[in-house]
Amino acid sequence: MLPIRHRRGLPFMYSFFGLFTDPVPGLPQRICAAWPELNPIEIDSPISAIGVRFGIQRYEPSLEDTPSAVVHAVEELSQQSPARFMLLRTECWGGDGANWGQIIRDGKTVFKTEGDGALRRLIKHWGVDLGPSEIFAPLQRDFPWGVPDVRP
Repeated sequence: MLPIRHRRGLPFMYSFFGLFTDPVPGLPQRICAAWPELNPIEIDSPISAIGVRFGIQRYEPSLEDTPSAVVHAVEELSQQSPARFMLLRTECWGGDGANWGQIIRDGKTVFKTEGDGALRRLIKHWGVDLGPSEIFAPLQRDFPWGVPDVRP
């Protein structure tokens, strides 16, 4: 698989940017205070988490970054909570895709990863092994996020 930086100019088929965190009481309300347009949902499998999917007003799908404004806001949230926070970006082209992200705790990034197996390494912070297939329901096109897919 080619790194994302070698795919510039190719249209993406699926773009995702989301936040997953432990289901700590009061945290969904604090997430909504930071980003009023988001609707936190509960995820039961493969991890127990609260998740939100950011719309394109919070990131540019064609860029390889994790927006610093979002990272800083999550760092602030994590200073007020014992929860784990995972920021995840996914870009796919047909059957070929890439994941990258970071785990934030106590106000700082404690783990950052990209490349093959990145999603698996991120989810392992919840004590769950996705296996080499890295199937994660929140990344399925039909997952009920309540915000539209980012597609060309």
